[in-house]
Amino acid sequence: MNRTALLAAAVVAVVGVLLFGLYMKRFETEVRGGEPVQVLIATADLPAGQPLTRANLATRELPQQYVEERHIRASDQNRVLGVKLSNPIKSNESLLWSDLATTSQERRNLSELLRPGMRALTVRVGETSAFGGLLRPGDRCDVLLTAMRPGGTEQVTVPLLQNVLVLSVGEDTGGPDSNNQANERRRGRDVNVAVTIEQAALLTLAGEQGTLRLVLRNPEDVTILEGLPDTTATDLIEAQARAVRQNRRPPSTPMIERIQ
Repeated sequence: MNRTALLAAAVVAVVGVLLFGLYMKRFETEVRGGEPVQVLIATADLPAGQPLTRANLATRELPQQYVEERHIRASDQNRVLGVKLSNPIKSNESLLWSDLATTSQERRNLSELLRPGMRALTVRVGETSAFGGLLRPGDRCDVLLTAMRPGGTEQVTVPLLQNVLVLSVGEDTGGPDSNNQANERRRGRDVNVAVTIEQAALLTLAGEQGTLRLVLRNPEDVTILEGLPDTTATDLIEAQARAVRQNRRPPSTPMIERIQ
């Protein structure tokens, strides 16, 4: 009987150690920001117009939490070889899709800008929501919806999606401006954004129900704000409601690397 009890205790102890080890490994992964992801970086200072080669590219691991759609993953290296840069990049900086040049002769396919699992969806906006042609591929936006509240007569504006990547604006999929041609291609045109299939369904229905507006954000700001309130006419009229929003400060934002 004692031998059986000792054996059982030993088994329980071993299982406990294994479970504790798994828990600690998972905890450490979460603290680091998730599993590491290989992204492309420059091995030297590269000027605008420099074609990308294997010699001037290397990889770096980033925590999954800090990898965005605009980062170019190591698995996509063959897709960018020979493509020219639209922006200068310093040594050890991450390579971004928005850094790649596209001219009328070297235009990238929109589908090639999408990560596997993501979809491109057109958000129909006017010149105002496209910021007078200043919205550019590679920018990040929040999407607001203004519509009637279901089952009621009250109009409401809600933050529908946050931190959405802009793939193209009108005919512009990126690259340097030349004689304001790119600016003209962007002015007052539809905006294509990168979303999941669920987000695409949400945006499609929202476009049928009300008006969508894009709100531009800092490209390094990837913070998702939780618990944002809806906005109604009451918030416009009541002084206390206005004061609360006027005095609310934005949270501190983790700045996503351009690591030197």
